[in-house]
Amino acid sequence: MTPAIAAMLGPTVATILREAGARLVAAGLPTARQDAEALLARVLGTTRLGLYTAGPAVVSGQAREELEGLVARRCRHEPIQYILGETEFCGLRLELGPGVFVPRPETEALVDRALALGPPGPATVLETCTGAGAIACALAMRRPVWTVWAVDRADSAVECAWANVRRLGLEARVHVRAGDLFAPIREAVSPGTADLVVANPPYLATPMLPTLPAEVREWEPQGALDAGVDGLDVIRRLLAEAAAWLRPAGWLLLEIGEEQGAAILGLAAADGRYAQARVLRDFRGCERVLEVRRR
Repeated sequence: MTPAIAAMLGPTVATILREAGARLVAAGLPTARQDAEALLARVLGTTRLGLYTAGPAVVSGQAREELEGLVARRCRHEPIQYILGETEFCGLRLELGPGVFVPRPETEALVDRALALGPPGPATVLETCTGAGAIACALAMRRPVWTVWAVDRADSAVECAWANVRRLGLEARVHVRAGDLFAPIREAVSPGTADLVVANPPYLATPMLPTLPAEVREWEPQGALDAGVDGLDVIRRLLAEAAAWLRPAGWLLLEIGEEQGAAILGLAAADGRYAQARVLRDFRGCERVLEVRRR
């Protein structure tokens, strides 16, 4: 197709991709190119790689209109995961929507440690602050003999977690409950029987919230972020309550914030019911996972 004919038919994939990327750059998005590719690929029903093999193809008016709406949303710094309605975590494609915390790659370190420390055979796992159910689903997919109880206070998170459990066919082994920490499972799980308790709780100090990027500050649920003046409100409660649910030698694993390690290790030591406490760093070298064992 000659350039003249292409101009008569309409803009090509390559042109539309370039224009969308430029708009996202102007909006101050550091992932502008990747986001433009993801949005255009969604509209055209292809992959990001497929866009480059289809570069000379003409984009229809309907597709351009649809893309315009998606790019406008991203320019307002709405998370790309909300716009696409899904995200990837530990190799799983998960549904995700507004009002639900976006799983981060750093949290995969928590999953890795749970898989390493949990028993090879049947196990009972309790997960609080489950959000989209990412951790619960990842653990159940990798350990077909584990049963996971996942809890969250937010109705939107519970609905999303259930959707992901059903999507992955895990209804028999992942049970989602609405409520605060361990309260919703008191009638289903006996205290002192859990092999693992895992959580990615809120751990940001309230004064930090205004400094967060706009797509986190303005779009993600504050309840999944804000943990009080020092960022430890929920972690204190988890350390205080988890021991009663763990069997002897069971593990508590928590995602924590950068530079919180010393304070949390101090809390665990003062509790007296835990041993073998240590803090692990993530792939960026930041403090990320607390692991402690029930005495």
